Amino acid sequence: MRTGELLWRLAAHRDSNDRLMGRAKTLSPEEMEGSTDPEVLRIRRMALAVRGEVCRMRGFIRLAPLGDRVLWGRISPHHDVGFEVSDFFARRFPGKLIVLGDGRRSWSSLYAGGLLLHQEGGGLAATLSEISGIMDLLAQEGEEEGRQRSEEKGGKDQAETKVEPQHIGAVERPGTAAADLWTVYYQSLDEPRKAGGRRYGGRISKRSIKSAGLDAEKGSGSAKLQDFI
Repeated sequence: MRTGELLWRLAAHRDSNDRLMGRAKTLSPEEMEGSTDPEVLRIRRMALAVRGEVCRMRGFIRLAPLGDRVLWGRISPHHDVGFEVSDFFARRFPGKLIVLGDGRRSWSSLYAGGLLLHQEGGGLAATLSEISGIMDLLAQEGEEEGRQRSEEKGGKDQAETKVEPQHIGAVERPGTAAADLWTVYYQSLDEPRKAGGRRYGGRISKRSIKSAGLDAEKGSGSAKLQDFI
């Protein structure tokens, strides 16, 4: 165990004191691992006890959701490791508020934007109740803002002029100008020449007229193609 971790674990032990902390600062890693001095052995046992409690809580704690942004769980550590455990889960679930505690204490941690924030509070129930109240208030404000945006959008839509959709490329049915144009075109193929007095050399059959979907009559002579141009 490195000196930095040793001091950290020893400081978190509930029986730690200034004398033990001062002695631990003078120990090298070799002395910490191989010394048979009773006080050094005690320091080592205390540090290992804190590390063991942290490992157990990381592995066995069960988190429950409170809304979409909060995870909470019950812990009652013997040593001062509440923030170490809550910070561990905050890094594991970025953007989630982690709340851990028991009936007397609570530890809250949040990891977001590369920053780790934490706060110590009273009992777990009181902390969760306070968070629930804040969440309800934020939800009400969000609903009010959404309602205002909806009303503003509705007023804007009513003020805008409605534009009727135009069907581009729609096929016109018989009886329209385009259909009449095609009727005269087919009829003109069967009409006598205006100048020469003889019929066109080419003719169009009734089958072709029928397949075009038009009810043109041969020899009507009532209109000319030029009338539509």
